Amino acid sequence: MNRTIYKPLLPDLRQSILKSIAEQIGELSAVGVSQTALVKAEKAQLAILYRLFQNLPDGYPIPIEKR
Repeated sequence: MNRTIYKPLLPDLRQSILKSIAEQIGELSAVGVSQTALVKAEKAQLAILYRLFQNLPDGYPIPIEKR
């Protein structure tokens, strides 16, 4: 059963989230990945998400699913 908890967005959690998003962008930018419209759209969405997490204030409640 999944349950959602809320954790405050502290610097360590923020860096972990930003690192994960950056890795996903890196995978989509890797040599051998065709830069189709869908890949470009996914990269654009991830860039927006990255900027969102950069700009959220410290302590902002982030929902996290626990399994």
